[in-house]
Amino acid sequence: MTKTARLILAGALLLAACAAEGTGDQASPTSAEAPPATIDTGTADAADTETAEPTTEPAGTTEPAGTATDTGATAAEGDPVLVGVNIEQSGPASVQGEAYARAVELLARQINDAGGILGRPLELQVVDNATDQTEAVTQTQRLVDDGAVAMVGPGTSPTTLAAMDTILSAGIPVVSMGSADAITDPPADRPNVFKTPARGSLMASEIVAHMGEQGIGRVGLIAVNNPYGDSGVTAWEELAAAGDVELVGIERFEATDTDMTTQLNSLAGAGAEAIVTWAIPPGAPTVRRNAVENLGIELPMYFDAGAGAELFVELAGAAADGALVIHPRTLIWDQVGADDPQAEALTEFGSAYTGEFGAMSGFAGYAWDALGLLRTAIEQAGDTEPEAIIEAMEGLGEYVGVTGTYEITDDDHQGLGEGDLVMLTVEGGEWRPAE
Repeated sequence: MTKTARLILAGALLLAACAAEGTGDQASPTSAEAPPATIDTGTADAADTETAEPTTEPAGTTEPAGTATDTGATAAEGDPVLVGVNIEQSGPASVQGEAYARAVELLARQINDAGGILGRPLELQVVDNATDQTEAVTQTQRLVDDGAVAMVGPGTSPTTLAAMDTILSAGIPVVSMGSADAITDPPADRPNVFKTPARGSLMASEIVAHMGEQGIGRVGLIAVNNPYGDSGVTAWEELAAAGDVELVGIERFEATDTDMTTQLNSLAGAGAEAIVTWAIPPGAPTVRRNAVENLGIELPMYFDAGAGAELFVELAGAAADGALVIHPRTLIWDQVGADDPQAEALTEFGSAYTGEFGAMSGFAGYAWDALGLLRTAIEQAGDTEPEAIIEAMEGLGEYVGVTGTYEITDDDHQGLGEGDLVMLTVEGGEWRPAE
């Protein structure tokens, strides 16, 4: 079966099912008239999404970024290569969206300064899905209607899964920054969908490996109650079923909760030797503060990569010290050795990003790699047709990104594996490699 046929079949199957895995209620794609290049999306309620500290700026008009005019590039000629960027610039995950926007716009300027893509200027159309599942669908359709040849985003698991029907129907290559396994798995049902963060199952297994070195076997899990948390619960239940760890309890909390002491007391009382938290800020640092400041819990506390952002340290304060976070090397980009395979990529990215914005973000690297992968695939394909880009993505071989070394194939649309994540800790408010 050709990839075109696979795309059509996958879209039809998902449309018939009327929902994507773990999304809850979904909106149907809209067929509105294509909007102008600048889009004002407004804000929307998103109580059941991955959350981060909201910014105070309202959603507004977002100018297309990264064009030859923006960068002053003169080498690129011809019609622009239009890439859509569907991210959370307002709403609860706006901290992520800000980092994503900064990363892609910075890389787009570099690409255009180097001559663009296929000798043509790269143009980004950045739209705000407001961390809202319905808006994520609407903005996906708008980018498709506007002629985007590929899309970066959505940037969370809930917004990506909510837009899945539309993504599959459109058939253009999409690289999400959400981490849920269901975004790309199984690839036969997600033929045009890729993602840059590590799978939840990989993060969990790497945490278990570190626990084994510390002699820890009994684990309590606390997770946010949305598709992001669902992916963590599934990963840990599978590890427990395989006998790799004993799961003494699972507790959930809502994205808007500010007190998780009851759940933490339950896990500590069940005999946990360590507590794992599966959530991004503000949930993750709130759990840490509750445990340390309110309950005096001294058990080792592990966090998935979603917690690994500047906001974790900011919101957890002094309680952040000693927390253990499985994460790519981006947060310690200036601490890796020169012999590290990622050293050059990390230095280029870290120097550029911190030079422009002052501090590294744990989220920015995912968007940087998403656009970098698409750019490389288009160049390798020598074409902007969706099927050509998808085939090139599956045939890139090793792609050394800042998140890790990707080896994407037709059987694996994520591509990260053992060795791409490291265990980090916080010492004196700074990220350091953990022992």
